[in-house]
Amino acid sequence: MKFDHIVDLVEAIPCSFTSLDHYLKSYRAPLIEETRSHLCSCLELIMEGPSSKIISMEVTEKPEVYYMDVDFWDYGAVYSTEAHTVRNGDVFILSSMKPEGAGDFNRYGVTYYLAMVTDVCMDDDDECQKRFKIKVAKDVGLEEDLQKLRYAIFLGNIITNMWIWKTLSFDKHMNNNFTVIENLLAPTNSGGDVCHICAKHDGEHLACFTEQLLPMNLNRSQMDAIESVISAVRCRHMNLMKLIQGPPGTGKTHTVSALLWALASMKCRTLTCAPTNVAVIGVCTCFLQNLKEFNNVDENGLPFSLGDVLLFGNKYKMDITGDLQEVFLDFRVSELVECFSSSSGWSCKLASMISFFEDCGSQYDRLLQDDGSSDPVCNLDFLKEQFSATAIALRSCMNKLLIHLPGRFFSHDNISNISTLFNMLEKFDALLCGVDLTGKSLRSCLLSDNSVCVQPTSFTEKELDGIRSTCLKLLKDLQHSLNLPIGVGKNWLQRYCMRNAVLLFCTTSSSYRLHHMEIEPLDVLIVDEASQVRECELVIPLRLHQLKHVVLLGDDCQLNAMVKSQICKEAGFGTSLFERLVMLNFEKHLLNIQYRMDTCISSFPIAQFYERKILDGPNVLSPSYNKDYTSLPFGSYTFINVTDGREDKGGTENSWTNMAEVAVVLYLIENIFKSWKGSGQGISVGVVSPYSCQVGVIKDRLRDKYETCDGFHVRVKSIDGFQGEEDDIIILSTVRSNESGGLGFLADNRRTNVALTRARHCLWIVGNATTLYKSGTVWKNLVHDARSRNCIINANNDATMCKLILHVKQELDELDDLLNADSAIFSNTRWKSSSVLCISPI
Repeated sequence: MKFDHIVDLVEAIPCSFTSLDHYLKSYRAPLIEETRSHLCSCLELIMEGPSSKIISMEVTEKPEVYYMDVDFWDYGAVYSTEAHTVRNGDVFILSSMKPEGAGDFNRYGVTYYLAMVTDVCMDDDDECQKRFKIKVAKDVGLEEDLQKLRYAIFLGNIITNMWIWKTLSFDKHMNNNFTVIENLLAPTNSGGDVCHICAKHDGEHLACFTEQLLPMNLNRSQMDAIESVISAVRCRHMNLMKLIQGPPGTGKTHTVSALLWALASMKCRTLTCAPTNVAVIGVCTCFLQNLKEFNNVDENGLPFSLGDVLLFGNKYKMDITGDLQEVFLDFRVSELVECFSSSSGWSCKLASMISFFEDCGSQYDRLLQDDGSSDPVCNLDFLKEQFSATAIALRSCMNKLLIHLPGRFFSHDNISNISTLFNMLEKFDALLCGVDLTGKSLRSCLLSDNSVCVQPTSFTEKELDGIRSTCLKLLKDLQHSLNLPIGVGKNWLQRYCMRNAVLLFCTTSSSYRLHHMEIEPLDVLIVDEASQVRECELVIPLRLHQLKHVVLLGDDCQLNAMVKSQICKEAGFGTSLFERLVMLNFEKHLLNIQYRMDTCISSFPIAQFYERKILDGPNVLSPSYNKDYTSLPFGSYTFINVTDGREDKGGTENSWTNMAEVAVVLYLIENIFKSWKGSGQGISVGVVSPYSCQVGVIKDRLRDKYETCDGFHVRVKSIDGFQGEEDDIIILSTVRSNESGGLGFLADNRRTNVALTRARHCLWIVGNATTLYKSGTVWKNLVHDARSRNCIINANNDATMCKLILHVKQELDELDDLLNADSAIFSNTRWKSSSVLCISPI
C-alpha cells in the first residue's frame, strides 16, 4: 500500500466497535499514516542525526535484503559524545552523497534508497555495531547502483509501530488472546461490576490486606482504589477492568506501588507497563523503596525476594542505577550466567568448599612432607588463604542466587541453612585467623577421620572442629536440596527470568517480547500513565497469554499521547483506552487528596479542571510547607504581565519565541539563585514553555551557568516533556503576545492543566495578560482569577525587568514602538526619563 493513498483510508476512530475485526482495522490506516508523518518529520531534521560511510553491502539469499558494514558514526552539525547504537527497526537513507538538507536528495544524479535494519550482528559487549542486516524498500538491482551508495544516514526508528502493526493482525507467532479486547469493544457496564460469588468472601480478605498496608500511610481514596482492584483480581469468574484517576500530586505512583505490594503478597503474576522508560523506572523505583522499607515475610516465613521483580527494556535508553540494577534483566543475566556455569557455578562452589573441609587435613600433611614447605606457620597461612578464597567465592555465588532468583526456588530450610552456613564460615575464619595453631593440634582440628589418635584438646580446637563438621553437613544438604540449572547460556537465562518473575516492569511497547516466550499466564496488567498510551499500542500487552484483569491509572484531564499526523489527530488516533472508557461513562476511582502544590498554586486547577473534588493534603496546609520560600521576591503564585513582548516564529519550525519573556525568565532564575546562595538547602527550578523554540533559546542562554552549583538545579523543558514531573519552583513562559488573543495549542485545557500543576512551592507565570484574556479560553479565567487574588504584577513596574525588556526591544530593532509615547514602556512616568536617555542618540 502506498503512503500517497493511505490518508484517504484514515477514518474517525469510534468509541464503540461492532466486531473484533472492526476494532483492529480501525487502527491500521492511521498507524501507517502516523508512521509516514513520523519519518517525514525526521527527514526535516536529517542533518541532526548520525551518519556513516558504507564500507560494503553484500547480497543475501533473500531479495532486497543485504548485509551492510559501516564506519564510525558521525553526528555532523550536532555535537554528541555518544556513539549511535543501531537497533532493529532503525530506518536509514542509503545515499550516494551526504546531504546538507532533505532537498539534496532531489538533486540531479543523486541515488538513494530507504532501508530498515532487521538484524544487528554484534558481540554481547559490542555497543557500536558496524555490521547489520537491512531490508531495502526496493531492490537495488544493478551492481553499479550498489557501488554508488556511499553513506547511511539515520532517519528514525519505527520498531514500536511495527510491533503495533503485528498485534493488529492475527499473527500466528503471537498470543491470540482477544478476551479482554472483546469485552471492551462496546462495553455497556459502568465499570462497577462485581462478581457476587466472590463478593461474599471479600470482607475478611480485604481486612487482612488493609492491615498489611497500614504502614504505607494511604488515604481513604487510595485504599478504596486498591481494595477495588484486589476484589476484582480475586475473582476467577469474570475479566474485570478498573480505572483509577490520579490528578497531579495525588500519589498515583505511591498507590501503584502499594497495589503491587498487595498483588505480590497474593502471588499474582503482574505486568506493570507505562508509555515511557521514565515512567516505568519511576514506578519500579517507588516499589523497590517500599519493598526495602516494609518487606515482611510471607505465609512460609520467607521475605519477598528481589528475584521475583524483573525490569526489562532497552538498556541504552534506560537510566539504570542503584537498586534498579538488581532487578534489571540484562544485569541479572550477567550475574547468573556465571552462577550456573558447569565449570565454575554454584554446584562447583559447594563442591570446592566441601572438598576443602574434607581434605584440608590431608593437604596440611602433604605440605609438611614437602621439603620446601616444612614451616608450619607458612603452611597454616597457605590454608587460611585457600579457605578464604573458597569461602568468599561461595558466599558471592549464593548471594547472587538469593538476590536474582525468585523466592519460590528456595525453601525455608534452604534459606535457614544458607544463613547458618554463612555464620559458621565467618566463625571458622575468625578462629583460624585468630589463634596460633600449628603441628598436631591443627591437624587434629582439620582431619575429618574421627579415628585419628590425636583428638582436639583445647576449647578453641574443639570449637573449630565442631564448626567444620556443621559446615560439612550444611554444605551437603544444600548440594542435594538446591534444584537449580547447571551449564546454561544467556538466552536461556533471559527466558528463564522472564518466565518465573512475579512482578514484571517494562514499557507498553516492550511487552511485545513476552509474546515470543513461553511464560506462565499473567493475572493482572497494570498500566501507569494510561491516558498517555494510544489504545492501539495498548493492544500489545492486552493480547498476552491468558491475561485476566486490567488496571488503568491515569488522568484524562492531562495530556494524551503525542501524535505527529494532523489527520490522525483529527481521527482520534491519540485517544487512550482510559479516555475512551471515560467517554463511555466507565466508573473511575478518583484519588482526591493532593500533596504536591502549595494551596495558592492548587486552588485554580482544582476549581477549573476537577470541579473542586480534590482536597489539599495536611502537608501543604501546614504553615511550615512554604517557610523556606518566603524570601523569594514573587511569592508562591504570581502572574508577571509582560505587555511588550513580541511573538516570533522560531526558525523553520511551527514554533514560537518571545525574547522579552526569555529575558524575564533569566532574571527570575538569577533572583532565585541569589536568594538560595548560602542557604545550605537544595532547590530545584523548572522552566516550562509550550513551544520548543522558546525552550531552545532559554537553554542556549543559560548554557551551563548553574551546572557547577551543588544543590541548585535548573532544567528547561516543554510542557509536554514535563508531564509527570515536578520541581520546587516552576517558571512558566506562555510566549504568545498578540492583539487577537490567538494561542494555538496553548489553548488546550489539558496542556494548561499540566503546565499549572508542576510546582511544589512557587509558580510564576510569565505572559501577556491581555492576549491570554482575549483568547476566551481557560487562560481568560486564569487571568481573571489572578486579578481577583491580587496576584498579577506588571513587568514594567519593576526597574530591572523594564530595562531588560527595553534592551531586548532594541536588539530586535523595534525602535518605532520605543518612540511611541503610548507604548507600555512609557506608561509608568517613573521610567520615562530613563527610557528617553536610552533612545536619545538615535
